[in-house]
Amino acid sequence: MNILITGATTSKAYQLERLLNRPDDIILADSAELPAFMLKSKRFLRIPDENASTFVHEVLALCLDHDIKEVYPLKPQEIAGLVSARQLFEEYGIRVVTPDDYSF
Repeated sequence: MNILITGATTSKAYQLERLLNRPDDIILADSAELPAFMLKSKRFLRIPDENASTFVHEVLALCLDHDIKEVYPLKPQEIAGLVSARQLFEEYGIRVVTPDDYSF
């Protein structure tokens, strides 16, 4: 089971990664260009901009392609989009976990 954490270019993503303590299962993602050193050290995905009309469906497709069972969105627009589609994700066995569901 893999876990997707968005906002890979933020420190919160790495705090959450440490909190979850499952380094082999975590995939980090961001819509921003990722520096080359990040791409070499961990598993990273590029996701669409959170304002794109296809954002939710493209993230769902990535989750299905990479056997992701939990998504932790960190940016406000990502949270809003994925929370509004929470039922759709749950139909595929994918849990959308928001910052309200955990604390640092």
